[in-house]
Amino acid sequence: MQKAPIPADEVQRLASLHQYRLLDTPRELEYDRVSHIASQLCLTPFALVSLIDEDRQWVKSSHGIDVDYIPRDLSFCAHTINQSGPLIIENMRTDTRFWDHPSVIGNPNVSFYAGVPLRSSEGYAIGSLCVIDQKPRQLTSEQHTALKALADQVALLMELHRTNNNLRVAQAEAEALAHQKAQLLATLSHEIRTPLHALEGYTQLLLEQPTHPDQQSSLQRIQTTGRTLVSLVNNILDYSKLQAGKLLLEAIPFSVAELIQQAVDMQAWQARQKKLQLTTKLDATIPQQLRGDATRLLQVLINLISNALKFTKEGGVSVEATVVERTDADVTVLINVIDTGIGIPAESLATLFNEYTQVSAATTRQYGGTGLGLAITRQLIDLMNSRMEVTSEVGKGSCFGFRLTLPTVDLTPPTVDWRTAGKLLAVDDSPFNTKMLVHAILQQGGQVDAFNDPVVALDAARQTPYLSMLLDLHMPELDGYELAGELRSIQPGTPIIALSADDSIETLEKVRTSGFDGFLRKPFLPQQLMHLLDELIKPV
Repeated sequence: MQKAPIPADEVQRLASLHQYRLLDTPRELEYDRVSHIASQLCLTPFALVSLIDEDRQWVKSSHGIDVDYIPRDLSFCAHTINQSGPLIIENMRTDTRFWDHPSVIGNPNVSFYAGVPLRSSEGYAIGSLCVIDQKPRQLTSEQHTALKALADQVALLMELHRTNNNLRVAQAEAEALAHQKAQLLATLSHEIRTPLHALEGYTQLLLEQPTHPDQQSSLQRIQTTGRTLVSLVNNILDYSKLQAGKLLLEAIPFSVAELIQQAVDMQAWQARQKKLQLTTKLDATIPQQLRGDATRLLQVLINLISNALKFTKEGGVSVEATVVERTDADVTVLINVIDTGIGIPAESLATLFNEYTQVSAATTRQYGGTGLGLAITRQLIDLMNSRMEVTSEVGKGSCFGFRLTLPTVDLTPPTVDWRTAGKLLAVDDSPFNTKMLVHAILQQGGQVDAFNDPVVALDAARQTPYLSMLLDLHMPELDGYELAGELRSIQPGTPIIALSADDSIETLEKVRTSGFDGFLRKPFLPQQLMHLLDELIKPV
């Protein structure tokens, strides 16, 4: 018996074979069909689809014979991979290479063999498709052709398997990367927004205390600067979420008029610096309360107002809001930000909202900026089921506008007022955060028990019935999710509000499935908390 020689390209051949990740995989119907068809076409009792690795012929599929592998030293197919074309032995007993082979002189008594090399996409022979008979025979030219065609089909199946494997690996890597990115964004949200929340809170506390007029002005400047920084941070974090398709909009009650005024107040210092007018013109028929994502709408307004002020040298900027349609359930408001700035050439309007793009290099040099603000603004407006509309004339100014259709809010006075009906519970491991919550609630005439230790808060909940509970999500001993579960068992039906600087889609989904009734992203404004409490606390 003659052993098959080792191919000259054995190292590369084996590397190519292992890329397919087919060895020792389960039987598959597609390969079994090929071996069955090969047996039928060639009129042989046996057919095999095999791969040749370092020391064996591993059988992926077989017809008419049950075999998992054959030692490479005894493999007929090991000879086949050394051929440029098919290896056909019409009578094993008269072939000097195989006449004394164990499978020829004994079971399964092989007399005829025809094998076609299976080639990888790199051109290496990594296995074979073969048919075997127990008596000498010949193949017709049609059977030769059919066997080669079936071998090509096996090669395609192997390529499909490799492609699917590569896709699965790529998908797993992409999911791992996305998870890491989400974790990073969550950490950044928490680590960056938390100190900004402190800055906003302390500034508000100082503004509410008696101060010298000069100090009051400075504190207001610190507050507006801090809020502008919050807006910039939101832009950066939201841009990453928008790119990943992981940004969800809130739906909370808010005042459009108050929100526009807040955005204008935050940019007033920039207008004063440039000696520009910054005005508002608000339709008196806009409902007092609408439901939507106040945080993202504020972000849009700040971006548009800041952009308008940046490109305006004389005159001013006006923010206008008008009701254009009204139904029993919702209201459509047209919001325009109009400036008397440098204007935009018509040919530049098509790329105005592209990431990292500005009207010209000269514009970037003179006015600065990254070109991200408008891109984020457009994507946020798209998420709100609206569309950004721009009209502009070079040398005269621009108008950026959009229409928002928002549900109205029932303003029927509640039969119970949480400010006088009982106590709230606030739990946050940060003493500063609980201090700010207590201050905001007391300012509204409410009552609150605040705790920095969630275990102590649980004891208090066993003794005192609360109207609502405000829980920070990130606490060391007992996080907000676990605490909510414990509190739910003690006081079922009491509204629970989650507080966190992390508003990733994963966190919001976990908040929803954990049974929270509301969510506020830090830093939040006192009126946002009040609106949410007004909505959630109902008569018993």
